[in-house]
Amino acid sequence: MDTRVWIADRWMKRNPADASKKVKSAAYGKGDRWRVVWTDPDTKKETSKSFSKRADADAFRAKTEDSLRGGVYVTAQVAALTVGDAVSAWLASKKRPKGSSMARYKEAMENYVLPRWQGTLLTAVKRQDIDAWISALIDGSAPRRDDMRAHRGGLSPASVQAVYGRLNSALVFAVGQGWIRKNPATGVEIPKVKGEPVVFLTHAELEALISATREHGSASDAALVAVLGNVGIRPGEAAALTVDDVKLTARRIEISKTVTIDENRHPIVGDSPKTYAGIRAVPIPPHLLADLESLTKHKQPTAPLFTSKNGEALNMSNWRNRVWSKVTDAAGVPEGLTPKGLRHTAASLAIGAGADVLVVQRMLGHATATETLNTYAKLWPDRLDEVTAAMSRARAAALNGKSAQSRS
Repeated sequence: MDTRVWIADRWMKRNPADASKKVKSAAYGKGDRWRVVWTDPDTKKETSKSFSKRADADAFRAKTEDSLRGGVYVTAQVAALTVGDAVSAWLASKKRPKGSSMARYKEAMENYVLPRWQGTLLTAVKRQDIDAWISALIDGSAPRRDDMRAHRGGLSPASVQAVYGRLNSALVFAVGQGWIRKNPATGVEIPKVKGEPVVFLTHAELEALISATREHGSASDAALVAVLGNVGIRPGEAAALTVDDVKLTARRIEISKTVTIDENRHPIVGDSPKTYAGIRAVPIPPHLLADLESLTKHKQPTAPLFTSKNGEALNMSNWRNRVWSKVTDAAGVPEGLTPKGLRHTAASLAIGAGADVLVVQRMLGHATATETLNTYAKLWPDRLDEVTAAMSRARAAALNGKSAQSRS
């Protein structure tokens, strides 16, 4: 890299007749006298900046030379870019993201990232400033969007991680564009997120929850809880089901879509479930057939399977507030159980009934068996003794057969 930086005198030039002397140039007395010149490492073109005072030109020359040698040089245009510019460019770079993803990106950016960082120059973002901001997010003192309705306290570890992740993404993008040489957010310590409690209901506990739902909710609500707890589909997948998705004769429910949110956080039915593996046909346990038959009778094929008390498609967020909190209190289920958490119950009941890892993977719509094992490996019975005993029996049979052949 060419790190040479020099200063040219615009007002004076060499005397053609005597090189040891200088004479006034055509620019004498016009504009700034001292011109600092260097080669831009990105464009490979000569670049300059003029100053009226020699001392200012000397200081700028030294600073520019140091930045070129240290590999941290940026053009004047890039040096003027802010975090807000990087955020806008990063969001614009997303290629057809899901509405729910874009909503989460914008929410974190608009609520917390931009109120603190929007006007900050990218080159002025320091690691210690990000550290202080993370602490402020935790204790609730961080700047936030003025019209936010959320509580004014500190954010949970998961929320802090999400907000930090959006700032980090914008800075990673800025590094990729050459706007900054390194990401100041790298290595920043953020609070660890505790996983969702894994709550497993027994058959009796699940039936008590279904009964409480039938008593305090509706037949549709009870059938929804029964399907979530016995089949293990996701709440969004359940809310997207139509009557035609239920194949009673084949004893299958076809999962091909899910309820998600658009960029403006309005609920919509997406054209696919969470992952490609989520497209599947899940089995209907025989004891749920009667309830599902009752739920689908006299309905149009395209009608929603699970409905609100007004017969409309379920909004799972409203349903959780309106029904779930009430029935879980009435049933006395373990603390921390969520509608999505009923997937754990469905998995544990299936494993207890003898299902192998591939069956559970397909039932839950996991992308890989590894994902299933990481969550539920401890639920499969320890069959080491059973396997080694079978190996001993096979060995004995083989050796006895060999002995019998040798005697004959």
